[in-house]
Amino acid sequence: DDPRYLKQSASQPKLVPVNLALGAKATASSEETGKNNLAPNAVDGKDATRWCASNGSAPQWLQLDLGQPKNIKGASLNWEGEGTTYRYNIEGSTDAQSWTTLADRSQQGQRGKLDLNFDAPGTQFVRINFLGSDTGGWGSLWEVRLHGDELVEVDPEQAKREAEAAILSDVSVPDDFEVTLFAAPPAVKYPVYVAAAPDGTCYVSVDQNGSLDREPNRGAIYRLRDLDGDGRADEVKLFVANVDSPRGIVWDHDRLYCLHPPHLSTFIDHDGDGISDEQRSLVKNIAFDFKDRPADHTSNGVTLGIDGWLYLAIGDFGFMGAEGADGTQLQFRSGGVVRVRPDGTGLEVYSRGTRNILEVAMDPLLNGFTRDNTNDGGGWDIRLHHFTGLEHHGYPSLYMNFGEEIVQPLADYGGGSGCGALFLDEPGFPSGYGQALYTADWGRNVIYRHHLTPKGATFAPDQTEFLKATRVTDLDVDGSSNLYATSWKGATFTYAGDDVGYLVKVSPKSAQPDRLPDFSDPLICLDVLTKSPSHRRRLEAQRSLLRKGLDETLIAELRLIAGDRSKPLENRVAALFALKQGVQDGLPGIIGPLAFEDETIRPFVSRALGDRKGVGTPWDKSPRDVDAAPAMVDPVAIGLVDENPRARLESIVAIARLQLIDLAGEVAKRLDDSDPIVAHTAVQSLISLGGGEACFAIVDESGLTGPKRDAALRVLQALHKPDVVDGLLLRLRHETDSIRRRGLLTALCRLYHLDGVWKGNSWGTRPDTSGPYYQPEKWSESDKIAATLKQTLDTATGDEATFLLSQLSRHKVRIDGSLDRALAMASQDPAMIPTAIAEIGRAPVIPAEAVQLLQQVAKQSDADAALRSDAAAGLLRTDQAANFYLAFGTLVELNEKYGKKPAFESLWKSLSEPRRLGAHIDWLSDAAQLKGKTALWADAALLTVAHHKDAAPEAKASALKSVDAGWTTPDRRRQLLAAAREINLRDYEPRVREALRDTNEQVAALATQIADQWKLSAEPTPLGPAIKTLPRDKVQAEAVQQSGDVELG
Repeated sequence: DDPRYLKQSASQPKLVPVNLALGAKATASSEETGKNNLAPNAVDGKDATRWCASNGSAPQWLQLDLGQPKNIKGASLNWEGEGTTYRYNIEGSTDAQSWTTLADRSQQGQRGKLDLNFDAPGTQFVRINFLGSDTGGWGSLWEVRLHGDELVEVDPEQAKREAEAAILSDVSVPDDFEVTLFAAPPAVKYPVYVAAAPDGTCYVSVDQNGSLDREPNRGAIYRLRDLDGDGRADEVKLFVANVDSPRGIVWDHDRLYCLHPPHLSTFIDHDGDGISDEQRSLVKNIAFDFKDRPADHTSNGVTLGIDGWLYLAIGDFGFMGAEGADGTQLQFRSGGVVRVRPDGTGLEVYSRGTRNILEVAMDPLLNGFTRDNTNDGGGWDIRLHHFTGLEHHGYPSLYMNFGEEIVQPLADYGGGSGCGALFLDEPGFPSGYGQALYTADWGRNVIYRHHLTPKGATFAPDQTEFLKATRVTDLDVDGSSNLYATSWKGATFTYAGDDVGYLVKVSPKSAQPDRLPDFSDPLICLDVLTKSPSHRRRLEAQRSLLRKGLDETLIAELRLIAGDRSKPLENRVAALFALKQGVQDGLPGIIGPLAFEDETIRPFVSRALGDRKGVGTPWDKSPRDVDAAPAMVDPVAIGLVDENPRARLESIVAIARLQLIDLAGEVAKRLDDSDPIVAHTAVQSLISLGGGEACFAIVDESGLTGPKRDAALRVLQALHKPDVVDGLLLRLRHETDSIRRRGLLTALCRLYHLDGVWKGNSWGTRPDTSGPYYQPEKWSESDKIAATLKQTLDTATGDEATFLLSQLSRHKVRIDGSLDRALAMASQDPAMIPTAIAEIGRAPVIPAEAVQLLQQVAKQSDADAALRSDAAAGLLRTDQAANFYLAFGTLVELNEKYGKKPAFESLWKSLSEPRRLGAHIDWLSDAAQLKGKTALWADAALLTVAHHKDAAPEAKASALKSVDAGWTTPDRRRQLLAAAREINLRDYEPRVREALRDTNEQVAALATQIADQWKLSAEPTPLGPAIKTLPRDKVQAEAVQQSGDVELG
């Protein structure tokens, strides 16, 4: 009787009425052919297909020909919208000429599914007449069923299997695998993430809000178990009944770590009954809550590494003020990876500069990977990232113009929408599948497999389709090589009814997994760490040992495993980090010698010693931090000269984490490392160390130019310290070599600004990507830097003047005289025109001599699109009518040539300021009478003014007058509708609804397209004449006679 269980009932064959409508010939008054919503779909026996009318008008009808007269006893109609009340009637006929009413719902209507009973003997034709709806929903039926006297025996189990098969028809996997439907609604719906325990118990976070709704009490976490081993969940329990926006989850023995914006918590099941008994906060405010924004671009996935850290995938909206359980506070204005220990201590940034990532896949050797999301045409597509620690991936301020400063992605896959990720290292998978990275792409409806070929400190990936399913969101694996994958089929970004999503189990056909070991036995856990090829089992064994605590015997055994060259490296690393997390005192003396004994384990010894804050388990075994001792320094430092780039990388990261400033000079030697990941990380390590002295030593090396010196200057330009600025100024004064001066000038240009303090404002889904700072602000040394840069510019000639102007422009540094110099040089050298245009854009006032250059570039059809856009935007600032017309023409040309690309959108943003447009209403009204794109965008401008709250009243009235006059002709109606679609003017929805019933077919067709794009239904079909057309006394009489409708308020 416990409602938290879903129990199977006894299933005996039973007699049910035959569906007389199945496969009947179906015709309709109209069909939504563009989406294949045709009449036969309503009688194909599938609730996933439907008939829909071509528009929202009423009446519409669906007619069935049963082929011969039948004795009909009733009907079942499944209308499309669950929340919509449909008005209709059903008619029957013997000849399709004379009709008799069989059921009438024209007044009270019907919401959802409804069974209707009536008696209609000898009926061959049935017609459902759609008469309107309360929400404006179109005439649309998922399925029509008719029943009569005929009965058929049905096996409920067979019906269940057929229903499962219908869902599984959406899923395809390679022939080596089999798929079962583990759970579907109502057992689980809107599954976002899945976490599998070693025994195959699954935990699923569900969020009916999706990423855009923000209604409270729509999230929960379920526990699902397959009790009979048939690949289907027999038991479903509500593990956490109510938690808003549950995202990433990880199961760990008796607790579930869950990131649920704005917090990270652990939900503990003390008694093992499948229901959480306690919630503990690990990190507070690690995302924004509903009062600020929905759970979009938020803090998402949680992954437990073999090193005992929880790796959190943070979307690019970041967080303002996270606070860990130990009081650590962190602000993060970026996307990236943040990590924390399972007890909520040690909160820190691991990697930065990604966009909207959803999950980090950690492999057994502590490489992290993710599939990022696009920024919708802004040059950042689906990127496959590799996370190693300290690195910067470039979003949003570096990837466009400062690519030499970032880690490039492993791959760029174009369009899509990255979601869950998993590194799978399990023996039951066939060859080629068992050790690979898997990433889910929601937009492409695919889970991909990636083989990763080592390439220095990173990898070269491939990509192959593994599983196809609609809107895949996440995946995880248990300890017996079973994969679980979630789908959000039936919805997109918001709530869309209850029948959404499913969870499938994917198993290798050839798998014969060993029985799960008894993880409660320490000796068995040691054996797993020694021998098991399963990462999931090794992780569970390690966690079990840590829960119980390590005595001297276990420590000695783990040390033997970690040092055994004959064992697989994955097993040795698991043992090493068991020691790292579980040894209370003397860890450097236990694992440090391994760095000298065996170069294969050396990188991981450095990493373990660099994790300063101890064990980090939730069982209160965490030692206190201590200063780095000599026994820690030497094993870390030896990796700097290792031939293995991974060893060099881990040493450089560990030196930064341990703040071993005395080793800054040694790290600086790796600034020109042959491996780009190592060289990049050396820069980031020295920035963290504040290693200015070591970098100045390189800058001062006589005659040195090239990558090493450039990298040293890259460190210095990130250190906003007066002594660093003074050091650069001093060297610039004495440096005579033109190439060496360039690096000094670039560093000073970068140091002119710093990134301002973030106040919590969002940068949206399309932030400024020009860089190098998103929020550049001056600081105490800015004026000193500006004085030197001005003096240098005033005296510079030739290449140095050109170079300095380009760097000033690139870094958005404006100094007196730079514009005049740029204009003069642009008049002599076309290559300087982009620099001059950029200088004009930053000038508080545009001088007359600059206007001619702006006009020249704006008119130049073969010029770079972004440059033309910037030039036209500059013209708009002159407030001269002729320049407005020229800029408008540039806008139209950019749209015709490139579509709605960033160059066009940037110019439209500048041009569409309502008060700017308001000064040109008459010209825009005339332009709207023309043909083509000019007229279209003129109407877009008029609509912007007419519907903008900040438009001047007089301009608003004039714009409204123009568009209202235009609405009287079909051609202009089409143009206005098209313009409203281009600028996504949702205030124009009433006009779109009105146009759905337009007598002009072209207008109605366009309105239908827009309504579909905007998910907009037609206006409700009137029940009678409009009130305004009736006499006052009749309205009063009608109102008195009618009773109220609670649903309408």
